[in-house]
Parts: sequence; C-alpha cells; structure tokens
Amino acid sequence: MDTLEQVNETINGLPISDQGDVLLHILRLKYRTTLMQIRKLTASNDVSDDVIEHLSYDALLERLHFLEGILEGLHDSNAARVISHAEIKRPFESWV
Repeated sequence: MDTLEQVNETINGLPISDQGDVLLHILRLKYRTTLMQIRKLTASNDVSDDVIEHLSYDALLERLHFLEGILEGLHDSNAARVISHAEIKRPFESWV
C-alpha cells in the first residue's frame, strides 16, 4: 500500500474540513523531512528554514516538488550519476 492510499484510509472517516487540515499537516511533515535530508547530504545549515504554515496546499506542493528535485539531484551526484558540463556541450557544438 502506498502512502497516498494510507492517507486516504486514515482520513476517509473525517469531515471534509478536517481532511484538508490532515493533508496539509502531512505535506508540512514531508517538506521538513526532505529539507532535513538535503541539509544532511550537503552538510550545511545554509538551506533556509522556510515558514510554511501560511502556505496554501498548492504552494506547499510546488515547494515540496522543488525540494524533492534537489534531493534527487544530490542522490545522483553522490552516486556519480552525473555528466560534466563539457560532455553536455559536445553534441551541441556541431549546431553552431
């Protein structure tokens, strides 16, 4: 069972207004967890600690998606699944 199915099972019996609150809470937890993972991988506290309580559901999802992309890139970099800038430029040089 994936996370979405678990959340749906958990909130199905709740009133609609409470369902939204639960979803926002889960998204905030996921956001903070992802941010902590980025900090751990970069060994830096320079990653800003956004105040996310005021964000709408859509804005929070957008920021979370962005952070997950950064986290994926860090994992790829640590696993040496990267291509240098010079390698990327080579195929395009013939276009000029």
